[in-house]
Amino acid sequence: MPQRTWVLLLIVMAPQLGLSLVNPANSTIAEQLGVPLSQVEATLTVYMAGYALSMFLSGILADRYDARRLQSLGLGLFAAGGLLCALAPSLGWLAAGRFLQALGGTSATVLCRIIVQRRYPADTRVGVLASMSMVISLTPALSPLVGGLLSQVAPWRVLFLCTSAFALLLIPAIEFLLGPAAPENPGLPTRRAFTQALLGAIKNRDFRWYACCICLVWMTYFGFIHSSSTMLQHLLGQSALAYGALMALPALGYLAGSLMVKRAGKRSGMSNAALNKAVTRAFIIGSLGLVLTGALAATLALTGTGTSTSAAATSTATTGLASATSLALVACLAIAFVGVGAAIPYAQAGLLGLSLPYPGLVTGFFFFLQMASGALYGVLLSALGLTSVPARRPPSSPRRCSSRWPTRGVGLPTASISGPVRPRRRDRPRPAPGSGWRVGQRVPGPRWFQSGAPGWLPWPACHAGKGP
Repeated sequence: MPQRTWVLLLIVMAPQLGLSLVNPANSTIAEQLGVPLSQVEATLTVYMAGYALSMFLSGILADRYDARRLQSLGLGLFAAGGLLCALAPSLGWLAAGRFLQALGGTSATVLCRIIVQRRYPADTRVGVLASMSMVISLTPALSPLVGGLLSQVAPWRVLFLCTSAFALLLIPAIEFLLGPAAPENPGLPTRRAFTQALLGAIKNRDFRWYACCICLVWMTYFGFIHSSSTMLQHLLGQSALAYGALMALPALGYLAGSLMVKRAGKRSGMSNAALNKAVTRAFIIGSLGLVLTGALAATLALTGTGTSTSAAATSTATTGLASATSLALVACLAIAFVGVGAAIPYAQAGLLGLSLPYPGLVTGFFFFLQMASGALYGVLLSALGLTSVPARRPPSSPRRCSSRWPTRGVGLPTASISGPVRPRRRDRPRPAPGSGWRVGQRVPGPRWFQSGAPGWLPWPACHAGKGP
């Protein structure tokens, strides 16, 4: 694998580290800052708001400036935000630092893909994108576990310092190993061109398709991240270390979905039919996980699991039941996340194959929609009270859980995935009768995962005899 690819894989870890490394310490942060756990979880929504804004700004600036330099500046801002979080005396400063982290570091989501578009041949892009997607899935699988281990031996502020150090170490590698990624025709769009580019993207059927796909699956993914501390630590009583270990399972399901897409692309040479089959298979598996997650959520709400009194919670039997319930929950979500892991590279690679003006702006708008949907969904979960828990619970008080168990909120957008996200047959160009094509002969297909993807033409029988 080329050195520049390794650098890209390290860069795309930054947004996920900022999102998930500190999550095991959320309960400790809430206790030390004297605020409810739900307010600490709300800083993830602030992070996602900064994420969305970063997508838009980085996409616009990438049409004018070198994406490599922008990425270095973004990681510098990410490091500054991590330092602010480490020194935060109150929740407000913590939220400001999280926003600054996201505004800088998460630019990697757009800029790394623009670098792939500018520096890699079309026939290698999907492999690189799938590798990036796998790293993005492995990072939240391992970072909560690392965060849980560190939280046992170090204060939570050290976790933010680790994210800053990681970003600062990457900047020299970007400058010396990545290579320039300047736009072919640098220039910021005028107000009219800006409006026309956005309207052109919105009017494009394929853009709407991929945007709908990635927004729905991201709402599912972020919904779980947003509510995970409440579900696993507060309601089910898992420690920070156990929380980190449990969070690895859904991320591994995400990884499995990405691997299915990548392997199908390698075997088939990126043909539409094979990739459609792989993504469809992943969605079938994900739908099964959705059904299991919904059934488990209903069972938990009806039986009151997670609502037992604290006196009983100390018993071995109750602790074992909570651990088994936690494991069953994340196992069901891991199955559901197979579809998520397949959908994200499918949508991202499909976006890169579209011919739209100001590709940096359009790419930024695409990822802005993705992250904005996650932020809005986090606000919705909080507004519905699906993640609300007290800051401190007296030892004698019962641990209560609303009948609207948080897992239901996680599964809301997933219920819509199988419809709008299901891979569809794309319209094929039909040559005029007598142009020399036989029945079933290979003809150039439309852009899908890359430019010039081949396709099969179902030639009508009435023209079958007109080929050479």
